Amino acid sequence: MVNFTFKNKNLKIVEKFFILVAISLAIIIAGFVYMAIGGMNLGVEFSGGSNIQITVHNFEDIDGNAFKGKVISWLEGDRDGKDGVDKNTKVYDVDKNVQSSGRATYEFRISNEMKDETGKMVDLYDIPEGSEQPKLYHENVEIRDLLTEDLTKWIVEKYNVEETSFEVEIEPHIIGNDVKNYTVRNAFIAVAVAIVVILAYIAIRFSPIAGLAAIVALLHDVLIMVSLTTIFQIPVNMTFIAAVITIVGYSINATIVVFDRVRELLALPSNIEKTDREIANEAVVGTLSRSILTTVTTLVMIAILAIVSSIMGSTAIREFAIPIIFGLVAGLYSSSFLSASVWVYLRKAFKQSNKKPNKKVKKSKAVAEVEA
Repeated sequence: MVNFTFKNKNLKIVEKFFILVAISLAIIIAGFVYMAIGGMNLGVEFSGGSNIQITVHNFEDIDGNAFKGKVISWLEGDRDGKDGVDKNTKVYDVDKNVQSSGRATYEFRISNEMKDETGKMVDLYDIPEGSEQPKLYHENVEIRDLLTEDLTKWIVEKYNVEETSFEVEIEPHIIGNDVKNYTVRNAFIAVAVAIVVILAYIAIRFSPIAGLAAIVALLHDVLIMVSLTTIFQIPVNMTFIAAVITIVGYSINATIVVFDRVRELLALPSNIEKTDREIANEAVVGTLSRSILTTVTTLVMIAILAIVSSIMGSTAIREFAIPIIFGLVAGLYSSSFLSASVWVYLRKAFKQSNKKPNKKVKKSKAVAEVEA
């Protein structure tokens, strides 16, 4: 069995706190600057708007780029989709999702308004008289039928195939403002509830100061995830929210191991003269190998998942895996290099520096495994 431990037991992690924070701040600021300039790649759940999913059956040799170009030309040309573009969204985004042999799905973001055959702007959210559905779904509006017909003709001409040898299926999806606001609100509530529950748990198990330090580390992880997701233009949708909540739960586990070690070191009579800085540094060094090994093994599996999903065209899995990778790296960084240091400075701020508990604390199972 490989024993992966750090020989240097005198790493000055707390003393380098402000340098380590500066690295994180640089990434966070870069992300928010990019967000202010270029915006986030918001999914339709958070920005509102309309999605058109185009599935081509029984046709394996379709040229994805040409197919995308034709649809965009149709939207911007014949139907004048530009006039209805929301400047804050990435309107003509497209993904190819190969679901099985002979079947490929392309997803397009379109504007909420387009011109009809008479040149009149059509609001896709309008519900025609006598109908219960918006116009995008309504049989009297050409969005679905004419797009299907246009693409079918183009494939016949482009690839010189019989129209009966394949099928084009159009599936529109509309997210209105009410649904968008509901989704955004619930996403924030989900993340907030997770953080509050974790704060309560850490405060009860360790101390309120340890709880605050853990929450600072979690907020760091979330901000890093948001920043890198913005920089690399990963879609921000409900899949991303699921990734954030997953990382919140995963990251706190590594932080708990560090604070377990801190608590046990504080209780040792031999450490009665040690300062909070010395205790924190020793706790981090003692758990660093465990944190690195568990994170790396998880990273390897998630990276493989991201690569395979990209090859297979599974968009949803890729959009989940990539933010998870960002969060895992951020979680390793915060639990190992920030959380204990934040604890030291919070203890100083609340005038509890160098206070030791009056009784011994039994070693936790997690820390016992680290020492084994």
